[in-house]
Amino acid sequence: MKRYIFMKIRIANKDDFADQWGRKKIGAIYFEQSVTGAICTQPFYFTEETDLGKFKELYTHNQIYVPLGLFDEIEVVEEKQELTQ
Repeated sequence: MKRYIFMKIRIANKDDFADQWGRKKIGAIYFEQSVTGAICTQPFYFTEETDLGKFKELYTHNQIYVPLGLFDEIEVVEEKQELTQ
């Protein structure tokens, strides 16, 4: 039986990647949206090695998404099995 996890995401804001003093929040998870509108399902982590030029461009165009919350809105769905005769 396959199981799926659905995660609600939202457009990232400044507070998702920096604290009130402007220090980077290293380890923050995010997802990127392509120019076609598709969300890449590979999670990215904000690190010291993050390409800030690319990140800022995506952020400026609202193409960076973050999860709503670590334990919010997590749902397990069982795959429906079709019976064939």
